[in-house]
Amino acid sequence: MPPGILTPPAQEKRSVTGIKPPIDPDAWKQKNFWQLLNISVGFLGIQFAWAIQNGQMGPLLERLGSDPQMLGLINCAGPVTGVLVQPIVGALSDRCGLPMGRRRPFLLLGAILTVISLVLMPNVSALWMAAVLLWVLDASINITQGPYRSLVPDVVHPSQQATAYSMMSFTIGLGSVAAFVIAAQFPSLHGLFYLGAGAMLLAMLWTSLTTPEQPPVGIQYSSPEASSEPQDNFLVGTLKSIASMPKEGLKLCLAHSMTWFGLMCLFTFFSVYVPHHIFGATDPQSARYAEGVQLVQIGYAILNGVCFVFSMFIGKLCGLSSKKAVHSLGLLCMAGSFLSMWFIHSPLQIMIAMGLIGIGWATTLSIPFALLSDHLPKGKEGVMMGTFNIFIAAPGVVSNLLVGKVVHDYFNDNVAVALIIGGMAMIAATLMLQTVKERKSLAVVEPHPHPEDALLGS
Repeated sequence: MPPGILTPPAQEKRSVTGIKPPIDPDAWKQKNFWQLLNISVGFLGIQFAWAIQNGQMGPLLERLGSDPQMLGLINCAGPVTGVLVQPIVGALSDRCGLPMGRRRPFLLLGAILTVISLVLMPNVSALWMAAVLLWVLDASINITQGPYRSLVPDVVHPSQQATAYSMMSFTIGLGSVAAFVIAAQFPSLHGLFYLGAGAMLLAMLWTSLTTPEQPPVGIQYSSPEASSEPQDNFLVGTLKSIASMPKEGLKLCLAHSMTWFGLMCLFTFFSVYVPHHIFGATDPQSARYAEGVQLVQIGYAILNGVCFVFSMFIGKLCGLSSKKAVHSLGLLCMAGSFLSMWFIHSPLQIMIAMGLIGIGWATTLSIPFALLSDHLPKGKEGVMMGTFNIFIAAPGVVSNLLVGKVVHDYFNDNVAVALIIGGMAMIAATLMLQTVKERKSLAVVEPHPHPEDALLGS
């Protein structure tokens, strides 16, 4: 061949090996740091809304006359609406054929309904009104959250998905830290809920406007009306999606269900555990009770601050060992902290325990979804993520119904018992996780040449 004439790479490689290099159909999904950050910003708003709810609803409900058993019943709103809403919305988003994409219409609809609920919540004057509005609020957040998780495999390259989920954990931590730090210093209940509404709307608009969707190569999406196949009802579709889930996915679901059984013990009872157990205050109108509520906000801020920092290194840690090993560490940190709640009696000890829980919270928000994405069939991401959420939400229902009754009937409303039960559930989750086989080829997160990506553990 004459000097200066270059053979195209594909032809040159074919002449040597006789095999044409494969074409990556997901090459368009490669994202830089800022694009991954844009995808994650919406979760900052979601978590801001969740943080306001987690920190303020327990004391608000207790002031309106709730006891631990009623508190558990009312807080079934989150897991029940998760079971009912996310699979349906996930399936609808898989089939959505609107011009703006499959996921973004649901992101915006859920955000608008969440904003309305947050604005109304601090103005309620009766326990039943707060209970009904809490169910509406949780359903609205679930409309957004299910399709949001499915947005990642839609628009992010498989090699970057673990990093994308860890960045979501990063923004979740940031949103929670901001919310709880503000709540610890901000006395206005109305102002807190209004601030949460504004953060939710702005963050979700940001992600929706900066993250265009594009159907993956070789898969056609259309509206349900355009399909000639009969659509399954909710129960049949859910059972089919569970039956079609790979074996490793089901084992992961069982482990994750025990994790969330334990976490619901924290989210439901911690906000009243601190005033009762640390400050000895049972009167919701007393100054000591108010000090306890302030420590709750500080504790959650520490938890999410640790989550914020630790999530920066999840991708790197998974590359050095494995996703399963890193998540096991997080689960054990949560188990030890939950069990310690029976023995601790000072604000400093509460802060240390919540910091350790933050490590497990960071891994829980990212690694199980990355593990599950290894096994998702193309075109079914929304259904499978919605199905996965059943194994998050259903244990939450059981936790709130069972634990609240046990505490009320057998332990004289001592909510510290609820956290001990949560710690035992975390130990069970750790043992179950060890049975899951991880795809080692997907466990290593490829490094990027940009220093800001290295900071995030990618």
